[in-house]
Amino acid sequence: MKDKMMKVLLSLSVVFLLGVAVVANAGTNQADQMKPAEPAKTAAPQKAKAKKPKAKKAASMHMAGVPKGVQACLDHLVKMAEKDPLMAYEGRPEEIINGGLLWNDTKSRCSLGTDVELRKKAAAVADAWRKKDAAAVRSLLQELKSAAPQS
Repeated sequence: MKDKMMKVLLSLSVVFLLGVAVVANAGTNQADQMKPAEPAKTAAPQKAKAKKPKAKKAASMHMAGVPKGVQACLDHLVKMAEKDPLMAYEGRPEEIINGGLLWNDTKSRCSLGTDVELRKKAAAVADAWRKKDAAAVRSLLQELKSAAPQS
């Protein structure tokens, strides 16, 4: 009987010690939960530091899209061709010539239409512009402007 009593007491003491450890951990977990929460970023928006305004870039000939109307496209190309040295063809001039003048579609803003001679002159302007031949570009643009339909 003494052996059974010892086993029971030993079992109870182990259970008691494990129970005390669980309760102690629960107390620390509860204490952690009771701490004041850190301020949430979404709960109270903090004032952002004032940023210095960015300086605007100098105005340039850059604008998005193709001008509306054949004469407006040609005028814009003439303005770009007036500058020395001649600006690179890739970019704005290419957009106006390929995406406007040579684009044979009803949705085009400044299509030359199906007139083969005008389209050849526009292609010649593009070739001269790629070769950086400013004099040829200017003269071909003047020819194209005078021959283009007035609208």
